[in-house]
Amino acid sequence: MRGVWRSFSAAFTSASLINPPPLTSHLFHRGTNANNVGTLFSAFNDVDSQRYLSSNSPLFFLNKFRHKRVEDVETNTITDVNEKGIVPRIAIIGGGIAGVTAASAIAKHLQKEQNRNELSAKIVLFEADIEGGQRSVPFESCQQPIWTAGDIVPGAAMHIMSQRSTLGNILTDTCQEIFSTFLEKIRSNAKNTITYKSNIDNFDVKPPYFALHLIRCIGPSATWDERATFVDFLRHFLITSLLSGEHEAHERGKFIQELAKSNRLLFLEALNNEIGGKDLSDRMGSNKGFLSLHRTREAAMHAEKEGKDHNETSEMIPIEEAIKLEPRISNLPMSNSLFAVHRKDDYTANSAVFVQDLVNQIKAKGVEYRCGDKGMIRGISTWQVSHKHNSCTETGVLTTTTNDSRFRITTEDGTSHNFDYVVLAAGVNTPLLARKLAVENAPQSIFRPSFCPTYPLRGYSLTVYTNHTTQDGNERTKIGRSSNLLNMPISVDDMYCSSVGVNMARIAGFGELVGYRDKAENVPSLAPKVMARYAKAIFPESDVTEEAALQCFRPMTPDDIPLVGGVSSVPGLYLHTGHGTLGWTLSLATAECVAQAVCEDIDGRKPESVYRLPGDVTVERAKLSPDRFL
Repeated sequence: MRGVWRSFSAAFTSASLINPPPLTSHLFHRGTNANNVGTLFSAFNDVDSQRYLSSNSPLFFLNKFRHKRVEDVETNTITDVNEKGIVPRIAIIGGGIAGVTAASAIAKHLQKEQNRNELSAKIVLFEADIEGGQRSVPFESCQQPIWTAGDIVPGAAMHIMSQRSTLGNILTDTCQEIFSTFLEKIRSNAKNTITYKSNIDNFDVKPPYFALHLIRCIGPSATWDERATFVDFLRHFLITSLLSGEHEAHERGKFIQELAKSNRLLFLEALNNEIGGKDLSDRMGSNKGFLSLHRTREAAMHAEKEGKDHNETSEMIPIEEAIKLEPRISNLPMSNSLFAVHRKDDYTANSAVFVQDLVNQIKAKGVEYRCGDKGMIRGISTWQVSHKHNSCTETGVLTTTTNDSRFRITTEDGTSHNFDYVVLAAGVNTPLLARKLAVENAPQSIFRPSFCPTYPLRGYSLTVYTNHTTQDGNERTKIGRSSNLLNMPISVDDMYCSSVGVNMARIAGFGELVGYRDKAENVPSLAPKVMARYAKAIFPESDVTEEAALQCFRPMTPDDIPLVGGVSSVPGLYLHTGHGTLGWTLSLATAECVAQAVCEDIDGRKPESVYRLPGDVTVERAKLSPDRFL
């Protein structure tokens, strides 16, 4: 089965490189993608083991609900205290959908467990973006949105990349991409006098999806840490793919599907009860249903079976019926030869609007949201804190000592903050930061595996605007159609086209291994031209060009499953990353998982073997654990 990465959660803002101060290394970076605004760090050494008060109870921290902030002028360090001691402090690194959902879930669990309206812990979310992810442009205006994270909440079956067939697809697609790129250069130099058509010009042939630029991943432009993360990812990916047959890949897809179902329930719950109700639903352009288009009957039958195997409503329908559901399908030159599968349970919604409303909600709950220089991480370090515990025995009082890792984070504005727990949700930049923290606890080499073997997968998104007006949308609603430009989203040739506005649609797709964002932005790709060609076919009234395509970098894991939960080698450190193209599809569910793990740690409870999610879903923690790659 051809590996297909869902690209609904493509980001639409290119990264802007930050020039690091002398203390930091090349790791410093700012950028937006599907899961977060990535923020990188360089480690520094510091010791502050005096800030903890003695306590024999893990619930000691939870009795402090009213606290104040104390600033140490000499060290420029801010600490949260009250009359009983220091409250537990939680840092969330990354202010995109992965970070914001984690902050929301942790705050919700703490309030629920303590039965209070105010937080029993200090939660700080760090976001490098100047506007804190709040910049947006109304989708009714014919301007490019400045910040957005995706527009699909799918409940349909997932396609898995980590299997043997994908290795062949990567090689063949890369060869096609190299040949077509070379041909494009020749045609450009010959002023388009060459009439030969490659796959990017021919609708009769499926265009390449993957691309591998090995020299960009491990070549001279990459740093040692970047090379190490690629080697780590590639090793695990090859092992997983070569050892995985169709059954194993199916089981991983089934596992992701269970998470997606719970994610959908959490999305609907938040929509109805917490964030914005009907008004938010309208602003998000929410819609239901999805059409996947296939070039062969066998592929369509497989997609139909895949959906049914995961207990989703999935039905293969004639292409004529699909065109009735979405008339713009007929604009595709090869539409008459396509086969369609209708999935009725998928939801379309603009995640940028959702995240912005969620940010406002967590602020109201007491979460501190730091952005710009206040949220840009300058350094992070760990140190060991010793706790003495007294217990009565037959021979007297026994004193034991335990060591816990704690964290200090310094931001670009020069302030330092102490934390008991850190959740890394820094997207594609998380493995670089993870390596820095791992080095402090256990020296690593380029060949030693880490607990975060993710790697950036570059994709593209292309936003299409038409001259439709709000009045057109009102008329469409009156006749029972969606007010969005598309009645329902469609997929064709591994590209996904969806709409969450009256005059706007978005095409997203492609999976390219080309290195990290700041080194890869100038790496050529056929994707923009291919997407523009499909966009012009589906929306002939638009004036879209390939120059409007925007890059997005998604953190991919070697086995397609996100990294969620605690890191055993660094107590107090949690990961919420590796969602790949499924950040909007999975983040609400995985945020619940990481919140359960963090709150268990704060309460001193023994961790369960499963996470409990809506829809009576139980998820094995080991399958999500970062320790699974060690």
